[in-house]
Amino acid sequence: MPESKIKILPEDVANKIAAGEVVERPASVVKEMVENAIDAKAQSITIILKEGGKDLIQVVDDGYGMGSDDLKLAFQRHATSKILTSEDLATIHTLGFRGEALASIASVSRVEAKSIEIGENAGTELQLEGGFIIAEKPVGGTHGTSIAVKNIFFNTPARRKFLRATSTEYRRCLVMANRLALAYPEIHFVFVHNGVVIWEVKKQTISERVCDILGKRLQDKLIEIDEEGGAVRVTGVIGTAETLRKTSGEQYLFLNNRYITDRSLNHAVTAAYGEILHHGGYPLYALNLTVDPTRVDVNVHPTKMEVKFLDDRMIYSILRGAIRRRLMSAHSIPDMDLSKNTKSALSPESNFDPLKSTTTDFSSNKEFLNPASTPSIKQQFFTAPSRQDRQQLQFELPAREESTAEQSTLSAAGEDSSSTMPFEKSNVFQLHNKYILSQTNTGLIIIDQHAAHERILYERALKNFANLQPHSQKLLFPKMLELSAEDFETLKEMVPFLEKLGFMLGEFGKNTVVIEGIPTRLRVKNYDRLLQNMIDDFRRGKRNNLEIRDNVAKTWSCHGSIRSGDALTSNEINALIAQLFEAETPYFCPHGRPIIVKISVEELDKRFNRT
Repeated sequence: MPESKIKILPEDVANKIAAGEVVERPASVVKEMVENAIDAKAQSITIILKEGGKDLIQVVDDGYGMGSDDLKLAFQRHATSKILTSEDLATIHTLGFRGEALASIASVSRVEAKSIEIGENAGTELQLEGGFIIAEKPVGGTHGTSIAVKNIFFNTPARRKFLRATSTEYRRCLVMANRLALAYPEIHFVFVHNGVVIWEVKKQTISERVCDILGKRLQDKLIEIDEEGGAVRVTGVIGTAETLRKTSGEQYLFLNNRYITDRSLNHAVTAAYGEILHHGGYPLYALNLTVDPTRVDVNVHPTKMEVKFLDDRMIYSILRGAIRRRLMSAHSIPDMDLSKNTKSALSPESNFDPLKSTTTDFSSNKEFLNPASTPSIKQQFFTAPSRQDRQQLQFELPAREESTAEQSTLSAAGEDSSSTMPFEKSNVFQLHNKYILSQTNTGLIIIDQHAAHERILYERALKNFANLQPHSQKLLFPKMLELSAEDFETLKEMVPFLEKLGFMLGEFGKNTVVIEGIPTRLRVKNYDRLLQNMIDDFRRGKRNNLEIRDNVAKTWSCHGSIRSGDALTSNEINALIAQLFEAETPYFCPHGRPIIVKISVEELDKRFNRT
């Protein structure tokens, strides 16, 4: 009878193959062993490395511990305390459950493991080599488990040869430790490398943990989130616009406290930042999604970093909305650091279109600029800043005068000058015909008048696109505008939206358009130049894949708004601020630049040596 071609692999070979799936490098060992410690309900975990984990990876915890028999079984393949039946796979509440990690780790290293059960003062210590127990002895001490992995891949030299430099492996272990520490701020962690304590974090809030792990520079620049919507709860922190970085690396997304990678959910976060990321950059966030285990499959990848959701669109929507609401609150206004000359973090180029997936339902065509009569613009994924958020700014503005002989610059741009000011009297003034300053209870607010008016006009344009009757003013003497063939084709794309803004355009011969009417009270006199500039900006927006309506709204708001250098009366200033805080997003212009900067009294005291 011929010899069978199919054979059962020897146990040691099977373990080494399994190790290739679970144990890629020292960082993988850190992950698996710390997750086991967390599952054992440890309140304190110490991670000790030597030579980037190549020589030693040791994890010490104060968890439940194991008896002698359980400790031996823990190093057998498919041995686990976390699931018993196939049905348990649908309701996984722990981090490690496959029962392969310790067996795989032990098969390619030398291991010393000791464990003492809670309530006992003695336990067992095992020594393993290549997955086989070579020594066993009793040991005393406090409850918990310590596992030391030495000389990883000592018996698979080909794999050890492919480990990177010590510094590289160390950084990867550090990244893994950071993820675990951020996922569990309620646990005390210590991270040690070559005898040096790199960081130690006590039990603390998520904001405190992020500052301790990622740097004190983030102090007062984090916005906490805790929202529940249907089947998911979103908790954690996001960074303000001041924390944006040119490179990625500070994005942490957790599912039931397990670090995951999910392109859709990462996009939900960046989409929530919207126009804040218009110039590019990567936002900081450390967010945990708490989801019913029956609505997610975490068993789709050996490292459990990729998952599948039962209703991923709903989770995308909830996550995006939760972040958007917090970002558009007063918490996101940047502080001015007077101690150093900083450049905007919003500098990298980006093709990201923040509003492409946003749908808008406009329910009224009442005059947009009357705060008393204008309904809130409803967005699918976010709501306008609440009155409570606005009150946090503590503006105290002068009441609007009953009458004025002056023609308001804002009225000339189409605003209703009869708006009632919802603010109290205070000192508000213009600086260099460029910025608006106002005292608050905690310091000083500075508003960029051009950026503020851009935001107002941008949101009014989006509203006008949904209205049926634009407000136009017919010209007594129509203007002719001759365009290149390319510009003429571009303008044809824009016409339906320009007409909603109030432009009345007609075709006159080849590549020539006649401007017959303009938006009511348009303050710009060179209408032909305005359209040419809008065509140029629109074409740039197309290269960045901007949606047509958003593209037109942005170009219109930029060229139709108050300019830097325009002098404003006190009434105009008050009207501008009132209209700004009726906007959906009063803190950033359509291009992502901040509209408002605040300076605290404490910062001013510091500059005048009063502290």
